[in-house]
Amino acid sequence: MDEAYFLFETLVMLDRYRDSFKNFEISLLVNPISHSQIKDGSEPIIAGITTNIENVLASEFDISVNLSMTETSWAIHNQINSAQKLGPYLKNDQLHVPDAWSSFLLTLKARAPFLTFHIQDIYKNILGVKRVSFPVKEAKNYQQIVIGFCNTNFFAATEQEKLINLIHEQYPYLKIRDISEIDPISNLSQILYLGPATIGALKLCEDGATGIFLSSQFQGFNLLPFNEGHLVVSSRNSQITAEKLFPLITTQLQHKEIPTNFPYSVYQIDEENLFGSYLKSLNMSDDSYPIYQSHVVLWNFILNLFDIHLEIIQCNTAQINVLKTQAEVLAKLIRLYDFAMSSVDSIHNEAKSISADHDKIQGHTKNLQDIESISDKISQSHSFLRPILDFYRIRRGQNSGNTLLEQAQHSFLNYSEEHQAMKAMLELFTVTLRKNEVSI
Repeated sequence: MDEAYFLFETLVMLDRYRDSFKNFEISLLVNPISHSQIKDGSEPIIAGITTNIENVLASEFDISVNLSMTETSWAIHNQINSAQKLGPYLKNDQLHVPDAWSSFLLTLKARAPFLTFHIQDIYKNILGVKRVSFPVKEAKNYQQIVIGFCNTNFFAATEQEKLINLIHEQYPYLKIRDISEIDPISNLSQILYLGPATIGALKLCEDGATGIFLSSQFQGFNLLPFNEGHLVVSSRNSQITAEKLFPLITTQLQHKEIPTNFPYSVYQIDEENLFGSYLKSLNMSDDSYPIYQSHVVLWNFILNLFDIHLEIIQCNTAQINVLKTQAEVLAKLIRLYDFAMSSVDSIHNEAKSISADHDKIQGHTKNLQDIESISDKISQSHSFLRPILDFYRIRRGQNSGNTLLEQAQHSFLNYSEEHQAMKAMLELFTVTLRKNEVSI
């Protein structure tokens, strides 16, 4: 029920792993506005798309899955007659999120600093698909360049026009076209797209084009295609000029390595990892990139129990300062959660006691409320830590214990897991800092 981008990624994911659903009859309830925005005259990717809520509510399903972050979908999901539910649903005014990957998806509502995983990988894991798609690598003979115009705040209109002229002068055989001129049904494998990450560019690349996506800073997988080979260029909040950007376009057209002195950060979508797509840095990276790497490792372990080993990059001064700042905040948070663990343990012990001390329980409950409030403020002011804090806040909200003892046991387990997750993140930051101290 989300906007067009999320619907499009859902459809592509279902098509990519079509074999995993061959024994199911799928009904896909979608937002009619979003559906109309991605229809382009080509054949529908899957059957079973519907905008009729009444028909869905009148049917019975073995499984219902809510891939939407839109709050209006939560009540609808609760009304669907299904034997098993995945993803959020609202029942008796309480939000239920039974699975961990759906909890992770909901952390995106709070404007995560970057999209750690490709949205298709998130959906795939919510559905429990374990199959890995292996990429087909091929050298392309580009015949057309499709230009998408960027925000002039980091790529001035005059510089964008200058770049088009440079391409035309150096490669007169290439057709330079606007994205609106492309027929979506035609063969797009000979197209090189250059411009910002948009839903139109995403559709173009999923249909066979190769992309060079331009941005002012690292945003992870936001609006990027899934398959490997596409490049992402970040100006690191500086101005892009035609003269400096042009050599990268030349290397892509001629299938060469990027120039060693290229002034902007370049990332390549890499699909060789077991967990899915990954943004591999090819030269100097944005300040947030070491944090992104730590998130990839940590979330893979929390959500999939995968042990991921990534090469630790050589950090610059700005990256080291970001890591040190985050490490200092994490260390304080861990000490704060030491108190939370102590309070939960005290409540647990009182709940087991025949002569429970009500005032003692109330006191420790107040401690937990204060810690929750501090955690919430840190979440709002520290975007790199926000996803992990929001994730466990959602998980703690799934406390279905009927007695104080059951609730205390659930809280203890959740606080304990969050405590360990924060320690693991601090260790990842520390290892990166140590490696760079040795290098320096």
